[in-house]
Amino acid sequence: MTIMPVIVMIFVFVPTIVLMVSMPYLTRETISFGVTVSAVQFHSEPLRQMRKSYARISATLHTILFIVCIICLIYGDEHSKQQSWIIVTYSLAMVVISLVINISYHFKMKSLLPMLPIAPESSIMAVDTGFRKRDIGLSNNWFLIHVLFIVVSIVTVLRNYDLIPDQIPIHFNSSWNVDRYAAKSYSSVFMPTIMQVFITLLFIFENWSIRRVKQQVQPTDPNRSIRQDVTFRRTWSYFMITASFLIVILFSVVQLNMISLLNINFAIPIILIIIASIILYAFALSFWAGQGGSRLERSADRSNVRPVHDDDKWLLGMIYFNRNDPNLIVEKRFGVGWGLNFGHSVIWLICLGIIVLLVVVR
Repeated sequence: MTIMPVIVMIFVFVPTIVLMVSMPYLTRETISFGVTVSAVQFHSEPLRQMRKSYARISATLHTILFIVCIICLIYGDEHSKQQSWIIVTYSLAMVVISLVINISYHFKMKSLLPMLPIAPESSIMAVDTGFRKRDIGLSNNWFLIHVLFIVVSIVTVLRNYDLIPDQIPIHFNSSWNVDRYAAKSYSSVFMPTIMQVFITLLFIFENWSIRRVKQQVQPTDPNRSIRQDVTFRRTWSYFMITASFLIVILFSVVQLNMISLLNINFAIPIILIIIASIILYAFALSFWAGQGGSRLERSADRSNVRPVHDDDKWLLGMIYFNRNDPNLIVEKRFGVGWGLNFGHSVIWLICLGIIVLLVVVR
């Protein structure tokens, strides 16, 4: 039995579980389980009890599942693929449980809405005409640092290519012992580089999208709403630049270890520190800002008017599908961050490209 998989599980999945359990408390005050509500409705006693109930049930189920997974890892065979299958199965089970809970509470929320204090839909829509001119986030020029780092990694590998062993390690078991090798070739040696390029392009797209996702300005207090939104986008833009650079470093460490230019005992701590740093950074931002900056500059003045939202464009309150919306990225209704507009054909092409890349890498 090795303790390493348990440590990885704690660092990766415990913050994820906490975010899932806290989801109803991180969303906007105008969204409750994927349904549009007013601020007064959001803070009403029935919805307070719903959020508590969601957190209690979600925490209980995810905790039980996590403990079962840890027990299976502790008593599993560390010298086989069993532990990998345990983690994969746990991840899928966690997603399924979360989806079932979210969907059930979405329908519960829709049935409860008519019994809440009456809140007419606003006839006024606020728009920030100077939105494009604001200092929302970092420029994509910052990704030139990533490009420079990738180029240096490529040059380093090419200069040492003749020193690389004929068989290179490509997979490690839970004890960090090599259990799979591949013949030396440019494709195998530079696979981490391909991943670096893909990750960099993906985060460039994400950072570009942050500036262009449509705003949700509240007519009752537009100035505060705009400040919240700008701060939210700016801080997540910083996250995109930082997290993507750390991932680029991570794949360089993996690559140097593969070609025997970096010892595994030195590589493991670096990889774990990078992964933990990214997760904790996202965790802290989510709780500090909330969705759309809703946890920033909170006001005691609450309106009983429901904002204008396209509820009918959201399947189960989670999946956005609108062919008439030119935006590729939209603000999530469940959780913090942004999601995809599955009504746009480009999104399906991107998803297909990701699947093809994953199959090739595998």
